[in-house]
Amino acid sequence: MSELNPEDSYQLRKLQMDVDKRSLELQKAQQELERSLLEMEHKYGLIGGPTTIDPRSATIKEPPAARNGNGKGQAEDLRTAVVEVTGEVK
Repeated sequence: MSELNPEDSYQLRKLQMDVDKRSLELQKAQQELERSLLEMEHKYGLIGGPTTIDPRSATIKEPPAARNGNGKGQAEDLRTAVVEVTGEVK
């Protein structure tokens, strides 16, 4: 297997560093968006409620109505099962 020449190796490392830098910039922009959304949700009293802000349309979104898929409206409460374990732990 042959090695890359120094110029090509340098170009590849440089491009990878550029990709890494852009990835970090993207993460920073995403964090800034999330911070701004949190501030706006606080400003408009939406924190803790079912409504949210859609950053793409810049509108306050109401949650979709709860449906259980059979057309009867609200879903029944979830049932929980109790599992009893028998036997000794050694």
